[in-house]
Amino acid sequence: IVSGEEELRAPSCARVCAGTTLRDSTNWVDFDDNGLYTDVNISKCGFLTVPTVTTSLEGRTSHWTTSGSSEIYDVTTSRFKIYIVAEDARGGKASHWGWNIEWIAVGYTC
Repeated sequence: IVSGEEELRAPSCARVCAGTTLRDSTNWVDFDDNGLYTDVNISKCGFLTVPTVTTSLEGRTSHWTTSGSSEIYDVTTSRFKIYIVAEDARGGKASHWGWNIEWIAVGYTC
């Protein structure tokens, strides 16, 4: 890790952790008139500092029409939130289409 939101620590404490919210079980919540969001749990990574997180939206169809999949909010050592602008994905369509968040986080565990 060459830079971060917090003070750098020993290289041996750096950890790369990755995961997905899973195609058939992502908890999408309708938001505003044309969007939705989900909270992503990264607590199993064991970070002691706020990690740097990179995300993408994966699915079976229509996710190419969205925006917001790389803009994350409220990152902590255990979670983050992501909002997606997608006019036609509300009302359970995102889940039906298999949308999920793929993520990679880099931070310190000691």
